[in-house]
Amino acid sequence: MKRLGFLATALLVAGAGCGESSGGSQDVTIAFSAVVGDSPFVCGETYDNLGSDGTSLELVDFRLYVQDVELKSSEGAWVPVALDDNMFQLENIALLDFEDGCGEVGNADVNDEVVGTVPEGQYDGLRFKMGLPPDLNHRDASTSPGPLGLTALFWNWRGGYKFLRIDSGNIMNNPSVWRMHLGSTGCGEPEGLTMPPEQACTNPNRVEVELDAFDVETNTVVADFAGLVADAPLGTNAEGTPAGCMSPPDDSDCGPLFRNLGLPFGSEPGGEQSFFSVD
Repeated sequence: MKRLGFLATALLVAGAGCGESSGGSQDVTIAFSAVVGDSPFVCGETYDNLGSDGTSLELVDFRLYVQDVELKSSEGAWVPVALDDNMFQLENIALLDFEDGCGEVGNADVNDEVVGTVPEGQYDGLRFKMGLPPDLNHRDASTSPGPLGLTALFWNWRGGYKFLRIDSGNIMNNPSVWRMHLGSTGCGEPEGLTMPPEQACTNPNRVEVELDAFDVETNTVVADFAGLVADAPLGTNAEGTPAGCMSPPDDSDCGPLFRNLGLPFGSEPGGEQSFFSVD
């Protein structure tokens, strides 16, 4: 796994005084991993003892978008990471894709890192949002470039994209399998196909993550499915709702999952998220 590397030239370093910044920039690679409790996520693997009722699930999809990635400098300032342009990154967003095409709507390409540059310096913290900003969320996936061109992660004209997609089983032939699709809801009606909708989404559902004492050279951001579904009865489902959680504010199955993401749900305020951690 790549880690922090420096772009400053020897001439710039030589020209900087003792303790002074050269004014250069440095490459940064932020590592991510997907796990299920103590086990790494493997596409197509079955995991036991999940949720509050010990359910077993075969997981076939695990993808998420992140935006506004920032590192905390040694002076305590939050510094945006200027993301590289590649098939998984566009402007200020990146797609983390941990599935390898084992499911019917996946793809073989995987990505477990965010790469970019920051001003040369020392950094000891990380923060980001899981989601997409409104101007990028409401686009046409069939014509969008890079990480926004995946129709499997596109929800609808109003809601935009699925910020998080985790599926179990063969979802094309079995519509009752469990899934977690997180995205914005209550987004009003767009004017024709104009994006974004005229009304802001009442439930943006962007997960804010701040990880202190994060060393980009040695640490990894861990997304834990077992932590996401803790206290959720996965073997049962609210009557008249899709299996799992598709983010509607009236689906009670979403309550425990939103709570573990730190998101408000109904009258319950958002708490401390338990999906992301540092390894």
